[in-house]
Amino acid sequence: MNTPVRNTAVLQAGHPSERTVLLRRRLYRRNLWTGIGAALLVHLLAVLVFVLIDRLNTEDLDKASGPVLVKIGTPEAPLSPQSDPGPAAEPREAAAGTLRPVREAEAPAASAPPAASPAPQQPAEENMVTESAEAPFAEAPSEAQPLPSRVRGNEEGNNYLIDFEGSDSQVGRAAAYDYIISYMPLPEMLPGEMVDAAQSYLGMSAASVREELLIYWEESFGNYVKKPGAAGTVPLKDRPYYWSLLFSSLNFPSEKADWRTAGMRPVVVEFTVNPSRDTRGARLSDFSVISHADNPAVEEAVLFGLSRWVYYNNTEKPVRGRITYEFDR
Repeated sequence: MNTPVRNTAVLQAGHPSERTVLLRRRLYRRNLWTGIGAALLVHLLAVLVFVLIDRLNTEDLDKASGPVLVKIGTPEAPLSPQSDPGPAAEPREAAAGTLRPVREAEAPAASAPPAASPAPQQPAEENMVTESAEAPFAEAPSEAQPLPSRVRGNEEGNNYLIDFEGSDSQVGRAAAYDYIISYMPLPEMLPGEMVDAAQSYLGMSAASVREELLIYWEESFGNYVKKPGAAGTVPLKDRPYYWSLLFSSLNFPSEKADWRTAGMRPVVVEFTVNPSRDTRGARLSDFSVISHADNPAVEEAVLFGLSRWVYYNNTEKPVRGRITYEFDR
């Protein structure tokens, strides 16, 4: 049996103050608006995600059956398969049906006497159909012919052009070991100060270079001049060697060469390239000078330099060629 406890305080629920009630209401409203804002933000983000997915999504056109018509200029235009027009009509049948009336109408005009009235012209519509029907029967253009073999070159301002009567796979120039300019006539006079200041060249001492020059030149009044007659004529095959001595050991300026002092006309030479027979290539023959230079020695150098190049002719017959050698002045 429970015994009541005396002098014990009984706890009773007190009424909240007015300030506490206001604080609770304020917190409630703030939490309410916060929840509403969060819900709206979540929905907005979801909508943006769906929009981005829709924009970035691409549709494979290979899944569409038949031709696809793309509507340009209409936003988000759907892809609709275009109807198949079916196989096109044979052009020969249409052409045959339209060409016959033309031939029948032209026949009386051809047999009529000169004084007879001209044959009536066909209507414009029939002429248009006939022209369009004749288009499929037009002869196909012939295949492009191979370009002729051609060689261009430049030698210290001198330009040359070689043309061959054949394609590049048939005939042409294979190699050029020396320039034509290296076979030009050597100077008649060498300044004494250049010869005295000669430098060593390709293992040769300066004295050895001067000894080589004294084979064709001799000292005269402080300079070195060509020996008279054949003694001072450098063979064509040796001219590249002596030109290299002048340029490399004596620093002789090429623009001071005698053959450059006067203007010359272009040298034009026609020749024959014989079929290739051995490893040396094709040989040239039947030289014919069409345009002569003002200096016969220069013309001789062009012919010799042309023959020193290596050519090829893969055909079984001779092929004609032509060179035009132009001087810078």
